[in-house]
Amino acid sequence: MSPKIGVKYTDYIALRLEPAMRKRLHELAEGEERSIGAMARIILREGLEARSSKGSRRKGRKPSQEE
Repeated sequence: MSPKIGVKYTDYIALRLEPAMRKRLHELAEGEERSIGAMARIILREGLEARSSKGSRRKGRKPSQEE
């Protein structure tokens, strides 16, 4: 799950977070002795992996019913 040693993060993304979510992210980062950015990357990576394994559905479409 962890990135390779020496990975350079050169692309930036800005996210707007609710104060409560930012506080929780900060608390998680402190608990694991990581920066907020590192913790955000970990959570985002885990979420993307879970989403891709779960699959996504588009709005308005019913899932296909296979027999």
